[in-house]
Amino acid sequence: MLEWIRKVAVERPKVLGTLMILVGAIFVVSMGWWGFSAYKSGKPGIVARINGTPLYATEFSRDYEIMKNNYQRLLNGALGKKILTELNFPGLVLRNMIFRQLWIDEANHLHLIVPDAVVVSEVSRIPFFQEGNPPVFSSKLYTQFLLETHQSAKDFEQSIREDLLVQRAQVLVRAIQTPAAPASPTDEKTAAGLDDWQKKRLALQEETLQSFQMQLENRSNVKIDQEAFKKLSKSLL
Repeated sequence: MLEWIRKVAVERPKVLGTLMILVGAIFVVSMGWWGFSAYKSGKPGIVARINGTPLYATEFSRDYEIMKNNYQRLLNGALGKKILTELNFPGLVLRNMIFRQLWIDEANHLHLIVPDAVVVSEVSRIPFFQEGNPPVFSSKLYTQFLLETHQSAKDFEQSIREDLLVQRAQVLVRAIQTPAAPASPTDEKTAAGLDDWQKKRLALQEETLQSFQMQLENRSNVKIDQEAFKKLSKSLL
């Protein structure tokens, strides 16, 4: 299913190890938290189907540019065509989008919901839509963003809702592995023990999350149109 993506994306021992860790992480990189979202308008062509849900070329192209721009800002430098090709960056973006949809499906399976009020609150907290001192939500900036990105408030807010669903599903999975906490620290030795416990807890939760994510992949039905994907990837690189 995703073996061919993983093989190309991971087996690059000579290519910027640190960057590979950043870009190749299997955790879902939510587009909503950066103030953007995969838009839903005009959907010519399907790149893949994840458990029956279509992934359109327009959605992939937009998330590709967003993810690339995010990492360029994070690294304070450009990602040239050579690096993007060596990293199989399109494959990493596709993998990210597939895992995001798998987590959304799992959240729906768990009957998790995100009320409208929570979505509104989340949108209002995005710095991209704030102005003034202290910063407050600006409906003008929000409307301008929607116009510039050719999407409706309904579509954008749905993407935020899905981001929150992913987050909640992952919180539940992490909670599965939570070792018992030691007694409250009363001395330096006990405090050190609490610190070790916190590190152990985080490590176990991370392992649990990755293991569960692989289970989602193994039982999923992902069909990738490799010809369409390769053609689209070539045009983006």
